[in-house]
Amino acid sequence: MNSLIYLFRFIYRIRWWLLIGPALAALFVIYKTQKMSHTYQTRTTIYTGAVSGYSIDPDDSGKQDWASTNNTMDNLVNIIVSQSTLRNVSLRLFAQAMMYGSPDKNTNYISAANYRTLMRHVPKEVVALIDKNSEENTLANLEDYEKASPDNYVYGLFHYTHRHYSYQALSKIVVKRLGNSDMIQVSYESDDPGIAYNTLVLLNEEFVKQYKDLRFGETNNVIKYFEQELERTRKVLTEAEDSLRDYNVEKRVINYDEQTKHVAVLSRDFELRYEDTRIELANTQRLMEVMDDRIDEHVKQLRNNTLFVDKLRTISNLTARITTLESFQNDTLAQALDQPLTARPAGSSTTSISSLKRQLAKAQGELTELTHALGTQYYTKEGLSTSTLVDQWLDVLIRNEKAKAEMKVLQEWKDRLDDRYVFYAPVGTTIKRKQREINFTEQSYLSILHGLNMARLKQKSLQITSATLKVINPPSFPIAAMPTKRKVMVLAAFFGTMIFILGYFILLELLDRTLRDRVRTERITGGRVLGAFPAPGKFRFRSYTKACRQVASQYLGNAVLNYFKPGKPNVINLLSTDTGTGKSFLGEQLKTYFEEIGLNVRLVTYHQDFTVERKNYLLAQSHKDFIPVWDRKPDGEPETGREDVVIIEHPSLSTCTVSKALLQEASVNIVVARANQVWKDTDQILFDKVREQAGETPVMLYLNMARREVVESFTGMLPPYTPLRKRLFRFYQFGLTSSGK
Repeated sequence: MNSLIYLFRFIYRIRWWLLIGPALAALFVIYKTQKMSHTYQTRTTIYTGAVSGYSIDPDDSGKQDWASTNNTMDNLVNIIVSQSTLRNVSLRLFAQAMMYGSPDKNTNYISAANYRTLMRHVPKEVVALIDKNSEENTLANLEDYEKASPDNYVYGLFHYTHRHYSYQALSKIVVKRLGNSDMIQVSYESDDPGIAYNTLVLLNEEFVKQYKDLRFGETNNVIKYFEQELERTRKVLTEAEDSLRDYNVEKRVINYDEQTKHVAVLSRDFELRYEDTRIELANTQRLMEVMDDRIDEHVKQLRNNTLFVDKLRTISNLTARITTLESFQNDTLAQALDQPLTARPAGSSTTSISSLKRQLAKAQGELTELTHALGTQYYTKEGLSTSTLVDQWLDVLIRNEKAKAEMKVLQEWKDRLDDRYVFYAPVGTTIKRKQREINFTEQSYLSILHGLNMARLKQKSLQITSATLKVINPPSFPIAAMPTKRKVMVLAAFFGTMIFILGYFILLELLDRTLRDRVRTERITGGRVLGAFPAPGKFRFRSYTKACRQVASQYLGNAVLNYFKPGKPNVINLLSTDTGTGKSFLGEQLKTYFEEIGLNVRLVTYHQDFTVERKNYLLAQSHKDFIPVWDRKPDGEPETGREDVVIIEHPSLSTCTVSKALLQEASVNIVVARANQVWKDTDQILFDKVREQAGETPVMLYLNMARREVVESFTGMLPPYTPLRKRLFRFYQFGLTSSGK
C-alpha cells in the first residue's frame, strides 16, 4: 500500500508535466498534419496452384510435401518483391505516366497534380524519349538511355527516393499468403489512385514473366546440356561400335565365344585322334620290324620294286587325303581358315571321301595282287608259307603307311590349332575391352537419355504449373481514399510524450539522491525523519507563509516533547552535515513555540555563545562545560539552573566534530537537511558516525525547505482551507469516498 501511495504521489507531483507536455506534442502533430495527403489502396489475389495443382513431375509421389510447398510459395513471394521485378514495374509505370498523363485532368494512370510535379523534374532529353504512340518503343528508348550512373535520371528514378517509382516506394507492396491455401494477396498503397492501380496491374504481368524466365531458364539449360551430352555420347558409341566391327572384319571373327569354344572342342578331339594314331604308328612299326626279320629277303625284293613302291605311295596319299577330308567334314571352322592345308577337293566333301575310299580299296587290292604276283612259294624256318606272311606284312605295311599319313596330317592340324590359340588370345582381350567400352558408353547414353526425358518432363510440369498462375481478383481502381492516420499520429504523439516524460521522471526518481520527502529520505539515508519545514510560499500561498510555519513549528515542538525526560534540563542538539541548512531559523522557531507553551528555553548557538575551537567544547562531557550558567531571580534577574529546555546549535559536522558525551547527553539529536539538496556520500558518512556515537540517544532527520505536500504528510492540511483544496487534499491522501472535513 505504501508503494502504491508513493507512486500516486509521484505522479501527482509531475502532473503538470504529464498534462502540458503531451498536449503540446499533440498540438504540434495536429499542426504538421494539416495538409496530410490521402492514401489509396488496391488489392489483387493470385492463384498459384502450388498446393493443390496437378503435376506430372515423376518425383512427385502424390503426398503433400509441406516443406517443398512452403518453399515454392516463398519463392513466388520473393519474386514478386524482387528488385528486378520492381525495376521493370517502375520503368513501365513511368513510361505510362509520361505517355498518358495530363496536366489538366486526372487520368487512370496518374493524377494531374502528380503529373505536373513529375514534369517539373524530368529532363528534356528524357521527355524526347517518350513515344506516345508505342509503349514498346518508349520502353526500349528508356532502357537504352539508362546507365548505371548517379547522373542518369532514369537510373536514379528507381534507385533514389522518388515517392512513386523508387525501389523504396515500391518495396512497400505487401504480399502475403492467405492461410495455407494456394492464394497470394498483393496490396499496395499510394497517394495517387492511378499509380496504385497500375502498379498492381503491371506487377501481375511482370512477376509471371519473371517466374517463367527463372524456372524455364533452369530447365532449358539442363535440357540443352543433356542434348549436347547425348549427341557427344552417341558419337563416341558409334565410333566404338564401328571400331569393334572393323576389328571383327579384320580378324575374321563372327562369334568369338562360339568360335573359341569350337576350337577348344576340336583341339580335344584331335588330341584323342592324334594319340590313337601315334599308338597305331608305334604298333605297326614294331610289327613290321618283327616281320621284316622273318621274310627279310622277300621284303627286300618287294621294297626294291618300283611298281610296288608307287602303289604304296598311292595308298599313303589317298589315306592322307581321306584323313584331311574327314577332318574338313568334321570341322566347320576349317572351312573358314585363311589357307587350307591341302587342296580342297571339288564337289561335295562326302562324295569325294567315298570316291577316295574306293580308290584306296582298289589300290590296296592292286597292291595285294602285285605282291602275290611278285611273290614265290617259300617257307620260313618255322615251316610257314611266305605268302601268308607277306599278306600279313602287307596289311601291317598299309596300316603303317596310313598311320604315317594320318600322323602327318594331324601334326599339321595340331600346329594350326596352336596357331589358332595364339591368334584368338589377344583378339579375345581386345574384343572384350572394346565390348566393355561399348557397354559403358551405352549405359552413359541411356543414363543421359533418361536425364533428358526427366528434364523435358520437368519442363512440361513447369509449363502446367506456370499456366496455373492466374489472377483471381484483378486490382480495382480505387475511388475513395483510405482514412488517414492523423488521429493515430496525434494519439501516438500524446501518449508517446506522456510515456517519455513518465519514464524520464521515473529514471530521475531512481537515480536522483535529492532528499525531497520522507520516503526518499529514509530510503537514501537509512534514518528516520522527524518532520519537515515548508519553504517560503509562492504566488497565491505567499500570504500564508507565516501561518504554515507556525503549524510546522507546532508539529516539530510536539514531536520533540515526546523525547523529553522529567527531572533535568532536556538538551536538543541541532546538527547538520553541511552549512546553510537553516538550523538557526529552526532553533528560533522551536524556542518561540516552547516559550508559548510556558517552558523555560535557552537557545545556545556556536557563533554567539561559545567558541568551537576551544578545548572546553571539543572535549566537553556535558553542555555545562562550555555553556555559561543561566540564572533568573523572582524580580526578573537570572537564577541559576532553572531552564527546562536547552537548544544547542552546533556547527556543521563537515567543519567540526561533536563529542560523544554531548550526543548521548541530549534528549534528541536533530540533523537538519535541506529537502531540495542532494545527499552526498560525505553526508551519509557523517550521519552514520553521529548515529554510532549517539548510542541509544535518538538521532532524527528534519527536512527544511520542503514542498507543501511533503510538510502536509506530517502536519496535515496547511492553510488556506478552501473547499477545493480540501477536496484535493482528501484525494491526495486517498480519501476517495470520505465525506468529512
